[in-house]
Amino acid sequence: MRSLLVVLLLLGGCVRPADNRVEITYQTIETLPEQQALHQKIIAEFEKSHPRIHVRIIYDTSKFQKLNVQLAGGAAPDLFYYVVDRLPALAQRGQIADLTENFSSLADQFFPEVVESCRVNGKLCMVPFHYSTDSLFYNRDWFEKAGEPVPDESWDWERFAGAAARLAAQRQARILTVLPRPLLLVQSFGGVLFADGKCTVSSPESIEALQFYRDLVARGIAPTTAAMGEVEAFDGVNLFRDGKIPLLVGRTYMLTEFDHIADFRWDVAPVPKGKVRWSRLSVGGNCVWSGTKHPQEAWEFARFYSTEGAKIAAKSRNAIPALQVAAASAQFPLAMMEALKYSHLDNPWGYAFWDEFNQKAFFETTDAVALGQLAPAAAALSIESLGNGLLHPH
Repeated sequence: MRSLLVVLLLLGGCVRPADNRVEITYQTIETLPEQQALHQKIIAEFEKSHPRIHVRIIYDTSKFQKLNVQLAGGAAPDLFYYVVDRLPALAQRGQIADLTENFSSLADQFFPEVVESCRVNGKLCMVPFHYSTDSLFYNRDWFEKAGEPVPDESWDWERFAGAAARLAAQRQARILTVLPRPLLLVQSFGGVLFADGKCTVSSPESIEALQFYRDLVARGIAPTTAAMGEVEAFDGVNLFRDGKIPLLVGRTYMLTEFDHIADFRWDVAPVPKGKVRWSRLSVGGNCVWSGTKHPQEAWEFARFYSTEGAKIAAKSRNAIPALQVAAASAQFPLAMMEALKYSHLDNPWGYAFWDEFNQKAFFETTDAVALGQLAPAAAALSIESLGNGLLHPH
């Protein structure tokens, strides 16, 4: 009789399902196969230690366009991967939770410069997971065979260009390096993008940086972006990894590719300096949607992801974990670790128009400079006009 009652209850739907876990959704733009494998490891470990929570991961290939629609429609994932340059816009719209109190007991375990970048108006809006900076990768074998001193902290941009030109002549190489990011050069040469509520790009420092950018192409040291498309589609990674160029101003993420190099010795030096030594600080982490119905569970996953998850991720050396102990375990090159001291956000003002400004100013306009179609001074004026138009739209 008892067995029959159980069957009847089951048929009637009166018994709760065995799996009564809380499900939270996690959305990310990190969709490469190795990144997906890492996510599965982190989620498996999290669910093992948090058996009442199930994480459903959603992969977004739209580079945040899908997320923007979800947030606007009030139907966003419980938490999501995000990047610090875009953070202020979400914070200003009240779309992400203030995690200051939750994170306070963990803060001293993370690099303070990275944590600070995740604050908007004093509130922690993103739990930092990893960060990247600019570094100078070089082929040590190539330098030593040519009798050239290897790059070090004394290098400025002129030494960078001079060494590249000499190596090109010795090897009769068609390509010696890849153009550094023009925004990096402007900042390194002492240019200031915005000050006192206006765009201030049209300065002697910025013009000098853009002239140097043009000269790298004119002297045959680096190809234009258009010419690069014929031989390289991955920021110079393939060219350096295959031993075809001796110098590359690159980013931390390239390390995971170069770790597989077995044909030559390579190393990392600080990015060359201009008036100042400058590097872009880029930080990725996780935000909790302010409208989630599971704020505690979402926070638990965000915390785990940036602590225990960071220890798992450190082995890949794709980016430097924000958690100090995880970064130390991966033994990143010293020059990369020290770069945090002189790395800065590209958009410290929190301008919501940053993406549009950056694309038009430091891709489209500077491409014309590299091609010799636009003089550096004219380009600086054009960028300044663009910036002021975005600051004060009519």
